[in-house]
Amino acid sequence: MDGKPAVSWEEDYEQRVNPELMTELLHNAIPVLKAVQWKVTSVTEGSCESVLPLTKASTNQHGTHQAALISLSADYTGGLALTTLLRGVPLAGIHRCNDEDSASLWLAAMDVKYRNPSTGHLTATCDIPANIARTVQQRYFNGKRVLVTLPVIFTSNGELVAEAEMRYFAQPSIQLKPTKSNPRISPIFKQKLKASARMIAGLRASSESKNIRVDQSHERQAAGPHGELLANRLNGVLPQLKDMVLARTRHIDETLRSVEALEQVVILGVGLDMRPFRMNEELGTPTFFELDLPEMLEERDRVISEMESTEDVNRHSMSADFKVDKISQLLLQNPDFDPKRPTAVVFEGCSMYFTREENQQILSDIASLLQHPNSLVWCDLVRENVVEGTVPSPDIKKFTDGMEELGERFIFGSNSPTDFFMTCDLPQTTSTTVGEFLGSDDPVLATYQFAVGSK
Repeated sequence: MDGKPAVSWEEDYEQRVNPELMTELLHNAIPVLKAVQWKVTSVTEGSCESVLPLTKASTNQHGTHQAALISLSADYTGGLALTTLLRGVPLAGIHRCNDEDSASLWLAAMDVKYRNPSTGHLTATCDIPANIARTVQQRYFNGKRVLVTLPVIFTSNGELVAEAEMRYFAQPSIQLKPTKSNPRISPIFKQKLKASARMIAGLRASSESKNIRVDQSHERQAAGPHGELLANRLNGVLPQLKDMVLARTRHIDETLRSVEALEQVVILGVGLDMRPFRMNEELGTPTFFELDLPEMLEERDRVISEMESTEDVNRHSMSADFKVDKISQLLLQNPDFDPKRPTAVVFEGCSMYFTREENQQILSDIASLLQHPNSLVWCDLVRENVVEGTVPSPDIKKFTDGMEELGERFIFGSNSPTDFFMTCDLPQTTSTTVGEFLGSDDPVLATYQFAVGSK
């Protein structure tokens, strides 16, 4: 960062923060704002005005606004005013973005004083003083964390209704990730990891698909209400998503069953995958090696410890960052891992978040571990047009847009997994689409593929 915004205010207003766009984006991200018909009415650089209508959904028994909704309106009015100063920077959770180019904004504290009952539509205004606005921009665009207190004023029918002081922090999202030089974990980054894992567990736990079933008891416990909520929201955007995740779960299960005399299962990006508990006995009690970021493994251990019953499974949890660590070195350092034993490696739900070169490096490294003729690697890949945004299906487009708003942008896809695996020293590869696996001609299901490779 060079201390200056990258775009003009006029361009930023048109593309990122104009009232109509921000109202739509915030309604999608925070449904309660849509339910009470809250909307953004005016935006300038360093300023925001919004309206909380007096409606049945927003009032209390006296017919005046609920205090909690006034506080909610204060949060998003002040937050949007602050967002206008981060010119050209997409906001994580609101705009389409990834960690490399987005800002994370969070409410740290608030103090609201309610002065009068609200007897009409409620207008909220946040005007950031010019000296504070300059400091915010200088700090953010020099790569520094912003911590700022902003005023929000509420009026109704010309009367002062409430005054709020809202304390926010804003920071480039990339800085929230731990590094070897700064291993301190941000609560926001930890929350994002947990939410993604719980969402997948919630999709696995779904019992409504007519096409496929899996054993769901462990996944339902792992997902919890948070995972089920996130899964339901994404299912509303892409109805086929449930079948996609259940199909990949079943395909992995069948692949593991197919490995003769299986002794080792390596799960990369294990998250809240409960497969070691679901399939331990069925697979002949192999040794499971579970790799993920340390923060995710910590959450995994917590979830497992709270389960009502978990059988005794031979498991090894191993901290790993696939962009930094070499998987083969980590596994070979473990005295219980032997590359000469029949081994299955599961690389699930990861390839689309790494570049082509990173995927080649990871898969080639995995291939070096497959030293038994029965050993194999399982991987899922989307097609290139999903990444490029050229899929004819509007459902796929809405889904990928939604993932980008969560900071989970797809950056890699392949139209020929077998050819791609050849470049990763995995010449013996078969692949299938979800549609082929389920016997469905739904074009959306043809965009998602499973590959099984060996040497």
